[in-house]
Amino acid sequence: MKYKVQGRPIKTDRGLMMQSSADSIEFNADCNGKISVCFFCEKTEHTGEVDVYFTGYMDGERLPARYHVSAGKNELILAENVVGKHTFKLVRQTEWGVGDIYMTDICVEGELLEPPSEKELFIEFVGDSLVTGFGNQPDELSDISWGGAPVYQDATVAYPYLTGQALNADISVVAIQGIGCCTGGWLFTMNDIYDVYPRVNEKDFHYAPVRKADIVIIHLLGNDRDNFEEYGKTWDDVLDKAAELCLMARAKHPGAKIIFSPADRIEEGRNMIENKLGGAEKGYYTVILHMDCGGKMGHPSVVGHEMAKETLVKFINELRG
Repeated sequence: MKYKVQGRPIKTDRGLMMQSSADSIEFNADCNGKISVCFFCEKTEHTGEVDVYFTGYMDGERLPARYHVSAGKNELILAENVVGKHTFKLVRQTEWGVGDIYMTDICVEGELLEPPSEKELFIEFVGDSLVTGFGNQPDELSDISWGGAPVYQDATVAYPYLTGQALNADISVVAIQGIGCCTGGWLFTMNDIYDVYPRVNEKDFHYAPVRKADIVIIHLLGNDRDNFEEYGKTWDDVLDKAAELCLMARAKHPGAKIIFSPADRIEEGRNMIENKLGGAEKGYYTVILHMDCGGKMGHPSVVGHEMAKETLVKFINELRG
């Protein structure tokens, strides 16, 4: 395989399935002309549409185009009339649920070389809209009234991707807007789908990571906070489920440090980590990620994601010594 993936892309007989925020492919090529990547896209049961955006990079520099894919076959041109050895990367901006995306071909006029190597550090991010980058793009991009429309979202300027860049780390994002540990805006919770994501509707599927994470960041409880009472739950129920999710992450990534960010339930989150999981002595930690509300529907803007990135990078660097 002459390309590198980050996230949870899955090989299928239809191509490489890329369903999640910040899922990426990266490859090296000795070029003599056009470089492009082809996708086949189809509607999902969830939304009945395809509306997905990608960011491209060449030699680490962000390309100016914002690639939009729609239903059917799509060719995303990364470069034309380019010569010599270069590195290319495509990153999904858009979260799960707005299009089933399969990478079918990497088309190189020239020759594919050995893929980029893995980074020393690998971080998994688990969470909700604060993790996906929901609403972090400005109003002028569209007149669509709903702030969660994909046009307003870019995972490459959300704090997980920014943190990966700052720490020179590989990342994976497991996140859906509106989700919680115990309750939320879906018929399922993160605890229900963590083991099968991104194949959320395939309960017999099991995601087995090729590489174990060194650190897992879990950023949740905002949606639980807003919904738990109407589901007949108590806040103790919510904290029990938060602890359960931390243990699930540890089971999938046995050597990982688990860092929990409890939205604005700061003391409850810290107490859960200490009293239910044993705290730092057992490899469980808490960090508070302050973000602004300058994006769509009160979600963080890019500035807010930069704030969270700065806090998290500092915390991880101190943790790693």
